[in-house]
Amino acid sequence: MQMKLSVMRVCLRLGAVTGVLLVAACAWVKPSTDSQQVALVKPELVASCQRLGETSAKTLAKIVVINRSDRKLAHELVTLAKNQAAVMQGDAIVAETPIVAGEQTFGVYRCR
Repeated sequence: MQMKLSVMRVCLRLGAVTGVLLVAACAWVKPSTDSQQVALVKPELVASCQRLGETSAKTLAKIVVINRSDRKLAHELVTLAKNQAAVMQGDAIVAETPIVAGEQTFGVYRCR
């Protein structure tokens, strides 16, 4: 009976840890309504646009000891940058740095 209780406790702990990791792996960054009008563009497309400044986006690159997928990380960083660009009245962002430790810098532009 004692052995069954120990096995059950281990199973419950593993289940709890797995649940936390699955929830943590989900994207928590949501686009704002205004950010849907902001485009991620290549640098040559903002040559005639007004530069408003820059924004630095940061998200978790790793959850506990598990690295997050590059695609998910990049998507969250772009969403964060678009959200901030909308606050700055921008309509375009350009990635200015590569992703390093879950952080990336974007230029914010008004092209319209």
